[in-house]
Amino acid sequence: MKSVIAFTRYFGLFVFLVGVILNFKMYYFDEWPTYMFYILSFFGILLIGISYLMKRKL
Repeated sequence: MKSVIAFTRYFGLFVFLVGVILNFKMYYFDEWPTYMFYILSFFGILLIGISYLMKRKL
């Protein structure tokens, strides 16, 4: 179970960072917003939150 929690947390962090990088890229290259960075950032935060909720209560 620990490996699933760690994988979920790290995957969520990766997805969140990809969303933030897309956001910076949009501002740096003056591109039109596609709002994909919002979706990815939200999904990353959701995965990180789920990984903390999956902890076993002792």
